[in-house]
Amino acid sequence: MMKTRKNKIILGLALVFLLGAVGPVSGQTTKTFTGKISEIAKGSELDIAKTDTFYMVKLEEYPKIRFRLTPEDAVRFGVIEKAGPTGVVTPKMSKGMGWKVKLTCNASNLGDFKVPVYKVTALERLDN
Repeated sequence: MMKTRKNKIILGLALVFLLGAVGPVSGQTTKTFTGKISEIAKGSELDIAKTDTFYMVKLEEYPKIRFRLTPEDAVRFGVIEKAGPTGVVTPKMSKGMGWKVKLTCNASNLGDFKVPVYKVTALERLDN
């Protein structure tokens, strides 16, 4: 009885290691997009007992895709000027409008099929 249980545990661990090794190789973990910022907007997402604020960026080259930035990342990357609790991104705040950028995003799509939304993990400005 003890030997069978030990074999099951070893088999289970082997399966976990196999899936762990194959998982990252089989799928892409990041996607990159290059284009000119055409729109910056502020949004919020409501969930049960939770509110999440974020910034959405659109690129001219990908008009049907939305790119989501946390407020901290938007300020850190220089896309917006740090502002108070305003709900609208004013022209004075949106420093990144018109920038040509390279966005590195998580490969998983947060939106639906018609309007994909990608979470931006890195932003590189390509023009001066």
